[in-house]
Amino acid sequence: MTGRSQTPLRSAAHAIRGEQGQACVEFVALLLLCCLAFGALVALKGSFDGRSFGGFLARHVVCAVSGRCDRDERQLAEAYGADDAATVRALAPNLVYEPGERELPVDWRRCRRPGCAEAPDDPTLDAHVGGRGRAAGGRMRATAFTRLIRRAGRIYVQYWLYYPDSDSVLAGSDRVWERSWVLPRIRELVSGTPDYPGFHEDDWEGVFVRLDPDGSAWMRASSHGHVQGCKWRACENRWVRSTGWVRISRGSHAGHVPYRSKPRWRAGVPLSGPHYMPLPAPPRRTPMLPGRDMEERTSSGEGLRLVPLEPLDHRSYTPQDPGVKPPWDKGAYGDPEADGA
Repeated sequence: MTGRSQTPLRSAAHAIRGEQGQACVEFVALLLLCCLAFGALVALKGSFDGRSFGGFLARHVVCAVSGRCDRDERQLAEAYGADDAATVRALAPNLVYEPGERELPVDWRRCRRPGCAEAPDDPTLDAHVGGRGRAAGGRMRATAFTRLIRRAGRIYVQYWLYYPDSDSVLAGSDRVWERSWVLPRIRELVSGTPDYPGFHEDDWEGVFVRLDPDGSAWMRASSHGHVQGCKWRACENRWVRSTGWVRISRGSHAGHVPYRSKPRWRAGVPLSGPHYMPLPAPPRRTPMLPGRDMEERTSSGEGLRLVPLEPLDHRSYTPQDPGVKPPWDKGAYGDPEADGA
């Protein structure tokens, strides 16, 4: 059995362990039925996205057995109404993590320590529960805080992700710092603290989905103070066609929609006779999907716990780092087309 076809089994088992190992005959029957359906779909050719479908099966199996999803879905319906709540759930992003990233996005109201958010860095795992136990703050479900905006005939859904901390890893700077004896001493002489300068507590990142009147879906994500569609400079502050997936960078948690870029050429400057000098054309970008194009740990959107931000009392949030703004203090919260995030 391939890593891709194991996803529903592993995701369901991971979530069930978070419910103290609850099991029953109905669960076994549901699981077998889902595995049969999943196996049939894996046999199909084409760009089948096994990871997000595996998350769909796993979530519905776990919800059917544990009943733990009812309260969360009721809160969505109370905040947005049944139809819009279904839209917010359907557009929830699937997350794929760069190797080495151990944190999942969690609920800041329950715990703000890194240990609460950590999950195994296993490329075959669809992870929706983090935390190493009571000492680390308990088991925590992967969570996204949501906001719905209607404007100019469009629907915008914002998914805000909270991580307990952020660590810049540009060019491996974090590893150089950890292995160096002299760098912390130099920083302590200059700034009075030996702490790594790329580190800060509290990290709010966003995934933004736009639904146009014609039904087309577009996506972008926060990345180092701005927003990105794909990872290249040409996609800075731009929307790209939604693939359903956002890739989370190690340490900083900056996001982008994963695409592969293929160079293209077109006939350009005429030479002698029928010959032309080829010139570069805009590249062709094709979606990259976990389980097919990359083997990295995921948190499928179906398994994310969704919490509406609108009814929450924002005054209950106290920043651990005064330089980090929560979503409601960011420009993008009020203006879904704002470039800064």
